Amino acid sequence: MSIQSNTAPGSDPSGGSASDEEVEQRHRSVLIVDDDEMVRRVSARMLSGADVLMASSGAEACQLLVERGDDPVDCVLLDMRMPGLTFEEAFEGIRQIRPNLPVVACSGNGLEAVGRDFIETPGTGFLGKPFTRQELRDAIDQAMGGS
Repeated sequence: MSIQSNTAPGSDPSGGSASDEEVEQRHRSVLIVDDDEMVRRVSARMLSGADVLMASSGAEACQLLVERGDDPVDCVLLDMRMPGLTFEEAFEGIRQIRPNLPVVACSGNGLEAVGRDFIETPGTGFLGKPFTRQELRDAIDQAMGGS
């Protein structure tokens, strides 16, 4: 499990000024749960400016949420296929710890892999792999109740 903390609001690590979208991202804390380290790293880079937490399994994600107590986590990006807990078990565990925490299911198998019950659950979203930076941000926004 790891935490990646990024730059302060309004600043850009390259020395330029940050876009409004990047400033908005800095006010977020996103937990990326995927057994593929490269997917975690690339996703974290796509969320430039956000505070990113990473876990390699559903069980590790649940443990991290318990350990963080009341520390904010705004959204979880949850891979659908990982060793250990099933997607359903990981989602249930996350929601038992934080009942209203938005969760975005992430899969290369298409929207039908997640099922209608999940998609109709408030505070959820779906992101197909591979994805772009904008698709990732849009999925998080949607799960968090944005446009």
